[in-house]
Amino acid sequence: MSASAIAPPTAGPSTAAGRDSRPDPSPSTAQLAAIVATALTAATVLVAVVVRLALAGQARRWLGYQFPGVPAHLSTALWILAHNARGLAGVLGLLTVAQLAARSSGPARAQQVLRSAGEVVIAGAITANLLVVGAAIGGYGTRMLVAMLPHGPVELAAYSLALALYLSGRRGALPIARIAVVAGASVALLALAAALETWVSL
Repeated sequence: MSASAIAPPTAGPSTAAGRDSRPDPSPSTAQLAAIVATALTAATVLVAVVVRLALAGQARRWLGYQFPGVPAHLSTALWILAHNARGLAGVLGLLTVAQLAARSSGPARAQQVLRSAGEVVIAGAITANLLVVGAAIGGYGTRMLVAMLPHGPVELAAYSLALALYLSGRRGALPIARIAVVAGASVALLALAAALETWVSL
């Protein structure tokens, strides 16, 4: 019997190609955005329920909302877009830092510190926003829910996409095209939300 007859088979080109073509088990950006949106919504609902049951009056006194509406002008929509885009810019800026580190031979200590500090800031901003929105819903009930429609879910989708993109790329390089498409979609959704908040009310 020859040695070749008992030697274990080697992985040929088709076998290697089969391994390379296996589906990526990590979630897509859209799937991850849906998870982020669900988690943010659940946290907001939890805060709203607690406030509604125990702190509704205090929340109304603290927030002092009057619901005057917004002027239906282009300048209003642009101001809303600029205001909301600041949070988006923070996430995308932090993604840029992470991508530069992922594409370098070894992430510098300064990049790691900057990324960690940025994550703390973003987490704090998200937490503060959840508390305010949850307290507003809990304090004012359906009146606040109506005031948040139809633009609120669109804003949530925009921020969830950006956060999902960052979570996908915080430790690994992402294709530039993917970053551009998702970032562009987030900006477009914020622009749509600003238009809805300005010109559409329920």
